[in-house]
Amino acid sequence: MIRMIGLDLDGTLLTRQKELTAGNRAALEKAAGIGIHIVPVTGRPLSGIPSQVLELDFIRFAITSNGAVTTDRKSGIAIRERCMSKATAEKTLRAAEGEGIIREYFTEGWGYHDPDTHRLLWKKFEKTPVLPYLEKSRVQVADLYGSLRESQRGIENLSIMCPTPAVREEILERVKAIEGVRIIYPWPTDLEITSKDADKGEALLSLASLLGLRREEVMAMGDGNNDLGLMNAAGLSVAMGNSAPEVLEAADFQTSDNEHDGVAEAIRYHVLNEYKL
Repeated sequence: MIRMIGLDLDGTLLTRQKELTAGNRAALEKAAGIGIHIVPVTGRPLSGIPSQVLELDFIRFAITSNGAVTTDRKSGIAIRERCMSKATAEKTLRAAEGEGIIREYFTEGWGYHDPDTHRLLWKKFEKTPVLPYLEKSRVQVADLYGSLRESQRGIENLSIMCPTPAVREEILERVKAIEGVRIIYPWPTDLEITSKDADKGEALLSLASLLGLRREEVMAMGDGNNDLGLMNAAGLSVAMGNSAPEVLEAADFQTSDNEHDGVAEAIRYHVLNEYKL
């Protein structure tokens, strides 16, 4: 019996317009109503979780920054952290220096970047559904490395966006030489980097254990490279119809895509037993 559902957000629960559909919301509410724990498991920082998701009062826990932080929303306390050191983060960001490269670090639920990255990032995503997310979750700082060194907590995640795949490959070769990091490949031009100990799947199972649940009682849904840990960790894994090929291969089942209430479809079949796929 499923008692916890771990949900990626972008490409999974949310549409391309970054919205929670009425169908998905209804399925989540119904599952929560019978005691199922609903847990967002996202690459976003805590500040970047959409208000449509945060306003669901049955969502108590959130796993953010690709598994680096698990937060109890009731207390506001991070109950599990797997962050990289500031020294490792700075070394990695320096390895990614170059013309036209977007570089950000994330700590305490927020993303930080310098004016050059701010300009590039806003230009890249202007007039897209991503811009409101950026406006909500980013802080511009004059000195990237100086602000990083002054951070009070460990670094949750790094985001590096390159102008071309070839530039990414050059940076990747430098980053691979840095010890203690995990590299995620969200897009052909992008990298996301966490501590080697941060993983969405491990974070979800750790939370399940804290709540007295077994792996077999955990279901997870995702679509991208950073969801492979979820697919491999959960007792029941479901890939979205829009998933990357490696996610489809790793998952136990496939549902409809994120534009057609794939999350609701999977919950109604695997959890609520309402119909057959």
